[in-house]
Amino acid sequence: MAFGLGMLAVLVLILYATWESDALTLKVGQIADRTLKAPRTATFVSETRTEAKRQEAYDDVRNIVLRTDPAVAPNQTAALRQALTAIDTVRSDREQDRTRAVDRIRGAVEGLTAEEAQAILSLSDESWAKVRAEAERLLDTTLMNQIRAEDVAEVKEQMLSRASLLLSNSERQLAAALSRPFVQANVHVDEERTRAAREAAARAVEPVYVTVQEGEVIVRDGDPVTREAMEKLEYFELLSPSETWEQFFGVVGLLLLLTAALVLYLHRIAPADWQARHLILIGLVILVPVIVGRFVLGHPDLRYMFPAAAAAMLLAILIDFQIAAVIGGVIGLYLGIISGTSYEIAFITFVASVAGSAVIWRADRTMTFLWAGGAVALATGAGATLFALVSGNLDMMRFGSLVVDGAVNGALAASLTFLSFSLFGRVFGITTHLQLLELAHPNQPLLYRLAREAPGTYHHSIVVSNLAESAVEVVGGDPLFTRVAVLYHDVGKVLRPSFFVENQANRANVHEALDPRTSARIIQEHVLDGVRLARKARLPQPIIDVIQQHHGTTLIKYFYNRALNSGEDVEESEFRYPGPRPQTREAGIIMLADSVEAAVRSAAQAGRLFEEGAKGNGAGGERRAGKLAEIVDSVIRERLDDGQLDECDLTLKQIEQVRQTFISILEGIYHPRIEYPELKRVASAPLAPEAAATEAPS
Repeated sequence: MAFGLGMLAVLVLILYATWESDALTLKVGQIADRTLKAPRTATFVSETRTEAKRQEAYDDVRNIVLRTDPAVAPNQTAALRQALTAIDTVRSDREQDRTRAVDRIRGAVEGLTAEEAQAILSLSDESWAKVRAEAERLLDTTLMNQIRAEDVAEVKEQMLSRASLLLSNSERQLAAALSRPFVQANVHVDEERTRAAREAAARAVEPVYVTVQEGEVIVRDGDPVTREAMEKLEYFELLSPSETWEQFFGVVGLLLLLTAALVLYLHRIAPADWQARHLILIGLVILVPVIVGRFVLGHPDLRYMFPAAAAAMLLAILIDFQIAAVIGGVIGLYLGIISGTSYEIAFITFVASVAGSAVIWRADRTMTFLWAGGAVALATGAGATLFALVSGNLDMMRFGSLVVDGAVNGALAASLTFLSFSLFGRVFGITTHLQLLELAHPNQPLLYRLAREAPGTYHHSIVVSNLAESAVEVVGGDPLFTRVAVLYHDVGKVLRPSFFVENQANRANVHEALDPRTSARIIQEHVLDGVRLARKARLPQPIIDVIQQHHGTTLIKYFYNRALNSGEDVEESEFRYPGPRPQTREAGIIMLADSVEAAVRSAAQAGRLFEEGAKGNGAGGERRAGKLAEIVDSVIRERLDDGQLDECDLTLKQIEQVRQTFISILEGIYHPRIEYPELKRVASAPLAPEAAATEAPS
């Protein structure tokens, strides 16, 4: 609970301190209140210019498809002739009233003025014949051209200029006046084909690219914001939306929900041996990238370079891959919430965290960091590219930029993880696999000294490490840590190697000359000596814990029994190891492996393991296996009855798995030997010097 409240408090304080309620917002046509420049050189598709080009292509008159009406010309020509015939009739009637005649002529041809009708009546037959013929010719030649509805008025205006110059001016005017009313549009726009042609022309327009140089002014203070300027501002993400206080409380609510989910998750999965330092580490690893991201992710140039995956990679090395993957997703969600960059950053951070953590988990060489950085780079670049593709903002220039950003992200994530994992491991008392591999090297000072000064103990440690490592792996523990811890568990014996039976060889047992209490104290002190040596060598605390716990508070029975047999008053506590009892599965299994190996070795040296059926593989081999199982069962039962495993989280099922693993390995170590028959020597001729040299043992 305190963990969650602490995290939430820090996040809310950072959010409150950096909340911007007067962020930069501009609209097209608005007067800019500051000068804004391009932060980098970029080439991108200008939707504004491209749309203008497409509209221009769409409106091109060449895209208009016309459909000719073949009936217009003959119909209008016939109508003109009918009108002219009617005028002929009026002209031939010499007895009618002149006013009546003018009205009849005007009725025959729409649009004729009274003056024009008077002029027609006044023409001689010869002049009328010329006017009549010219009117027909004018209409015929005019209708031979394509005339659209919007062009009819203009064509009518041009009729006089087309009249024959062989006529007098008045005759030309009358011919134009007679033909003009019969001019009609003879072509119409094919709407469907025209629309298809326009759309095809618009689609054929190539995207218009614009290049903006770094430092180029996009909009000046006091100038109106144009569409092109707005497009550039949006491309470079120079605009930031206003953050209202309603949004602030909404963000706080999201942070609260996410933190509650995180606390619930950690509560459910936290191992029993977790301490407060583990939660502090997780909280620190989450808060640092989230707080930095609040400031960094607002800069478009840095968004995809931000190495948030380093946090998850660090947890993968120090704790576990599964936890690292979940925390990577949580960090991504925190960043998405607190930086206002929605789900894009959350998604990319999660994918990059999982990719990097999966590669670097249990890293056993420095090259693994390079591969993990490559995985982060690939995940980041791919994620950013796909989001750009979805948003329609992807071109070759943009793709190249995103690839570079991903590479920088991967390099930074790998570098930060490599530089920090050792420091964090020491500060929080967590041992990494790389440290364990380094500590397992025989050239380590303590191991080298152990091998030289206490070879029996060193050999015993190697055998116990094989037993314990295999058993720990079966129950789902940390086998590498177990192996390394066992190598150091008896390192305290280097100070007095001859006081321990495995180092005495054929020498006399020095304990024969000592009283039981002194011997017991010397035996007990190898634990305390080991702790002192380990701390002096700056071994990780978990290994020091194993050194302290590998005997628990067990009774040193041999010297305790000697003291009892001497008739003295004996306090059992004087003959027990100082403890504490094993606190982890690994420490408990190491205790069992140490005791089992010593007991089986003692039985083998005393001949009890081979006393029946030692030769061959038949019933004797089965009895030997039974004897091994009996010794293993006896040791495990004794430790259980003494309560030595009460404080570690080993279940009875796991103890049975450990038992079977011990027996299997010990059967391989103490397998039956085949007794080879003696070779009978056969007399033969002396070998040549060369042959004798090759037959001699090397």
